[in-house]
Amino acid sequence: MSVAHEPAVTGRTNTQRLFGLGAPTRDVDDRGEPLNRMSMDIAALAAKTADISYGGVLAVLLDDLLGFTVWDRRGTRDGLVTAELSMDIVTPRRWRGPALWAESRLLAVTADGGISTARVHDAAGTLIATGTLWGNFVDLPAPAPDGGALPEFPEPGVAPLDWIGGRVEDAGTRVVVPANPLIANKLGFVHGGVQACATDLAASAALSGQGADMDTASVRINYFRPVPLGCDTTFTADVVRAGRAVATTRVAGTSGGRVCVEATVTGRRRLP
Repeated sequence: MSVAHEPAVTGRTNTQRLFGLGAPTRDVDDRGEPLNRMSMDIAALAAKTADISYGGVLAVLLDDLLGFTVWDRRGTRDGLVTAELSMDIVTPRRWRGPALWAESRLLAVTADGGISTARVHDAAGTLIATGTLWGNFVDLPAPAPDGGALPEFPEPGVAPLDWIGGRVEDAGTRVVVPANPLIANKLGFVHGGVQACATDLAASAALSGQGADMDTASVRINYFRPVPLGCDTTFTADVVRAGRAVATTRVAGTSGGRVCVEATVTGRRRLP
C-alpha cells in the first residue's frame, strides 16, 4: 500500500512552530523504499544567511525528523530519546528559500532503539547538511499539558541565539538557555535539537573570541540525561585547537550542576 505524502502527525509542537518546521510526512522513493520528509520555513532568513550563520538551527530540523523516523517504528513503546546526533554542514551560508527540505530513512531498528540518516536541501536543490541519529526507546508517557500561558514567539528571521532565548556569558565561552516552554520536546524536556543548536552557538562564540573566522562544519553530540525545562541550562565551550583552516571545540551542557550533554564541534575556515 502506498503511503506517499501521508501526514504522520496532526498538529505541531511549540518547538516546531518556533523553528518553522512542517509536520513530518511519510513517502516512498523511486525504488519504493520508505522515507520521511519535513520542511523548515526559511523565507524570513534566507537572505541573511550570507552574513549570519544559521547552521545550528539545522540541528532542530534534523533531530526532529530523524527522531520521528525511529520513533515511528517504536511498536508498543511510549517514546524515543536521542542518544547521539551527528550533523555535517556542507553549505553553511547562502541558502535559497523559501524552505529547506529534509528526507530521512531508517537504517536499522532493534528492540531498544534505532538509527536513521537524513539529507537537507534548499529550494535550489543544493545539499545543505546531512545527519545521523541514534535513538533509544523509552517507556515514559508524555506529560499532560500544564495550560500555562506561553511567552511570545520571536519575530521570524531573528538570530539563532534570540530564537532559543539564550545569552552569551563569560567572554563568549558560555551560552545560557533559560527556562522556556517553547523549546520543549514531546516528553516535556528541552528539545535535543535545541541543545545541539546551543552547542553550536557556544562553540562559534568561543572561536570568535579567539579571532577564528570559522563556520561550523560538524557537530557530534551525546545525550546522557534529559534536560529539565524549569531551570537554566549552560553550554560551556573549550577550544581544543584553532588552526588556520580547521578548529575543534568541546562543549559540555549542564543543568542543575549535572552534565547532560557533551559535544565535539568542528569549524572550517569561512569561504568568501
